[in-house]
Amino acid sequence: MAFCRTGAVLLFTLLLLGPVGAYKGSQLSRGPVDGFQLTDQANEPYSFDFDSEGVVVASFIFTRCPDVCPVLTQSLKSVDQMLSEREREDVTFVSITVDPEHDTPERLAAYAELHGVAWPHLTGTVEELEPVWATFGLVVQKAVIEAHIMAYQPGEASLTVVDLNNSSQQNMFTLNGGTATTLMAEQANWTLNISSSEFGRMLVGINGTDSPDDGSWYWELNLWNESANAWQASEVGMDGIDVFEQPHLAWLPSIANRSSLPAPNENRAMSMTVLWPNQTSPEVVDVEEWTAYHLTEAALGTNDINVTIEDSSYGHYLTSIDDVSAPEDSAWWWSLYVWNESQAVWDLSPVGMDDITNPHHLAWAPSSVNVSTLPSPVQSETGEEICNGHGWHMGSGDAMHCMCDSGYTWAEDDRLSCVSETNEEYTVGHSTIVYILNPAREPVVAWAGDDWRPEDLAADIHELLEKESLGGYEPEMTPGFLPSGVVLACFLAIVVSSRQPLTIKGEAKGEKTGPPA
Repeated sequence: MAFCRTGAVLLFTLLLLGPVGAYKGSQLSRGPVDGFQLTDQANEPYSFDFDSEGVVVASFIFTRCPDVCPVLTQSLKSVDQMLSEREREDVTFVSITVDPEHDTPERLAAYAELHGVAWPHLTGTVEELEPVWATFGLVVQKAVIEAHIMAYQPGEASLTVVDLNNSSQQNMFTLNGGTATTLMAEQANWTLNISSSEFGRMLVGINGTDSPDDGSWYWELNLWNESANAWQASEVGMDGIDVFEQPHLAWLPSIANRSSLPAPNENRAMSMTVLWPNQTSPEVVDVEEWTAYHLTEAALGTNDINVTIEDSSYGHYLTSIDDVSAPEDSAWWWSLYVWNESQAVWDLSPVGMDDITNPHHLAWAPSSVNVSTLPSPVQSETGEEICNGHGWHMGSGDAMHCMCDSGYTWAEDDRLSCVSETNEEYTVGHSTIVYILNPAREPVVAWAGDDWRPEDLAADIHELLEKESLGGYEPEMTPGFLPSGVVLACFLAIVVSSRQPLTIKGEAKGEKTGPPA
């Protein structure tokens, strides 16, 4: 009987407690998100499937995001790679834009291809996406997104180079017309014939088409005049052009009619149009966004520092700086670092130089160098604590605002202060959010920002899959759970015993119990 009573109490206790799980992210208690239909990167309709029995990892990104989103996507890619094939059958990744007016299916496709991921990237109209953001509890602040993008000033970016002796040199991101022509010709796989003289560099030929020796024509540089909405011949040589001020260049034979040149796409960071001598349709090469590749090539080239950057199917990679190459035995290699504004430290970049868009401060250093010794690219002049110590300033004048750390947001209407978030609404602007949803489409765990570890988020997915008996996880009998027959016998024994008089050994109404007769 003692066994039955003990088993029944244990069973009752276990039924009260239920399964216990420990998530590493922020555990949520929310109802299921509403159904919706958006458009994926293949320009096909995509319905959020509420009937499936799998787990969904939903992230919110925008392709113009220069820092957080690329890191976030690469981290999610790492999470995906940590899952087994069986687990992937029950896990779906979905990325949803918070910048639908810019993120067309074509731009999302290019973004997904750039990062080597194939899961759905969804967009739609603002009217279609607003209820989606609302059902996930997001507050999408367009002003922050626009300010974050528009505030990018390439001329304020810098590149620090550290050598094997731990000596460093900071180089500003400057770009002249000659370097821009070289970069875009490389992008188009064109060869250039450039001559040098006391007057500077001069373009002689493009892709084998050289100007004639008799001087009957030469390659003429033209610049786009935005106010006049027309192309005009440059009054200075290509090395005298500041591309940040004149981002759109055109090369054509001096005898050609420049009215044949099309207007450039002014939404591009820079572009180069070439009109060939045979007057065929002009060819246009453009750069949508500045990358760490452009910053590295331009900042070093402008300062006459030799740099060797190779191109491959995986993108650009750096092999030498100032004629110093990494050894073949891989004792060290050139490592790329990104300045973390909020924590004032250098972070090893998790992505290649092509994947870092609109960079601010970068550093190249041998992998053998202690990263803590790298100098800061920005020194505080006042020593005042900005954004309450939980963010950093972006913009200037009336447009200045705090870019708050993950878990912090603006203090009411004060955009120069960062305070802790006190509810489960997540502000999406500079930062972003990832949710893990159970099969009932209830957000179970949230991960804010991009400074989480992929193995931790993967552990939460494993935890949820096991709890839901998905991904190949078999349901386990609760420890101490008694077979039904034993439980029934114990239950009956307890009922029967409860009907017998209760005999208390000891004193009863002052009488002493004696030995049995």
